[in-house]
Amino acid sequence: MSARLRRMPLFARTFLLLLAALAVAYAIGMAVLLYRPPVDGIAFSELTALLSSRMPATGPDLKVYDAEQPPTPDPARYRASPFIRDLLAQWLGSDAQHVHFYHLQGPQPFSPAPRAPGGPPPMTGAGMQAPPLGGPARPPEDAGNPAAQRFPLAWRPDAPLRGDFVAAFRQTDGRWRIVENTRNRTSFMTRLATLFLAGMLALLPLAWWFSRALASPIRQFTRAADRMGRESGAPALPLTGPSEFASAAAAFNAMQARLDRLLQERSEMAGAIAHDLRTPLARLAFRLNALPDESRAKASADIAEMSQMIDATLAFIHDQNRRPLREPLDLRLLVEGVADSLRDMGHDVRAEAGSSAPMTGDPVSLRRMVGNLVDNALKYGHRARITLSPEGQGYRLCVDDEGPGIDPAQAEQLFMAFVRGEASRNRSTGGIGLGLASVKHTVLAHGGEVQLSNRTEGGLRASVYLPRGVD
Repeated sequence: MSARLRRMPLFARTFLLLLAALAVAYAIGMAVLLYRPPVDGIAFSELTALLSSRMPATGPDLKVYDAEQPPTPDPARYRASPFIRDLLAQWLGSDAQHVHFYHLQGPQPFSPAPRAPGGPPPMTGAGMQAPPLGGPARPPEDAGNPAAQRFPLAWRPDAPLRGDFVAAFRQTDGRWRIVENTRNRTSFMTRLATLFLAGMLALLPLAWWFSRALASPIRQFTRAADRMGRESGAPALPLTGPSEFASAAAAFNAMQARLDRLLQERSEMAGAIAHDLRTPLARLAFRLNALPDESRAKASADIAEMSQMIDATLAFIHDQNRRPLREPLDLRLLVEGVADSLRDMGHDVRAEAGSSAPMTGDPVSLRRMVGNLVDNALKYGHRARITLSPEGQGYRLCVDDEGPGIDPAQAEQLFMAFVRGEASRNRSTGGIGLGLASVKHTVLAHGGEVQLSNRTEGGLRASVYLPRGVD
């Protein structure tokens, strides 16, 4: 199996496999039809009936019509057959000059039939009498003349004529009754191709349904795994389909429940620790009055910083455990609102104008996400430039600054909680390392992606892609 085929989706592989199986089955059927022994088209008795009556053609390869003149087939393809002409004349009760018969160049239309052991001698002769329908032929008077032995051995009235031929019989009114037997191979191939296409079209919906039914549980697993990676508390997989898929879905649901429980316990533990730290910090704040003024100011600053860290941690945990909303919003207005608020506070923030950007999302978490990106740009680059443009099935949000940039090797680590681009823990040069972690959590919950990259003209660019909606 080639690498390209291994990378194909299960649905496409199954669908192509079914189509190939159907094509092979039809090809075998076509080969049987094309290469089987040829079927004799018309019996001699049937030809006599067509020439002597107004009987219509009895097969798709036969052509029966009347004409003023006798037929003149192409001599390069056809040649006259006197013995069949004479035999037809006897059957029709007419003179041989009123009957014409031509067949393709090659083998005789009749094949001698073997004589039964102990049976009568061969019946031959140019003057052979027409037998009664279904009865044996009577030998002519010159049956013993070897020169007259032109008719097939042990001929029967139902003996078939092989190959293409043209037969004609002059009627009493002077017109000619003509019967042509021409196997139209083009018409046969057209009918065969039509049958093939009709069969494929009839089986195509069944193959499509079978492939879709087989691949649907895999797609459900993929979507569920993606949701589990983006947000907690995702809905469980339905236990439907074949027993194997139902068992796998049950195991996946149990794993998802365990992971959600572990995340919930971790968040609750971190929240409890952060909350419990407020009490000793409050006691320390009351005891600061006994310290000298210089020491009291430094200790108060440390306590205030710790309180801010606790508040940021609790807010981060709250966002992690909060089930996001999904409602229509205009991302353009949301971004411009954040920029206007920061600009009113005296910060150098500018958002480029553009058309509306409707989407479905959580306005609270999206506003906090944009605010965190702009805050980082202001802390490290002193100014922020925001652009929003359509891209694919969503929008691309870029926040540029003029700071020192980052080490490309740390681009992914910066989205981890409590990781900062600035090595020191001084809050005057940055936060506690939860801003970008919260940004990534929000972006992933909306089905998007976020990345950091250094700009060629200097500074850092935070690029976020958000789809218009989430399945």
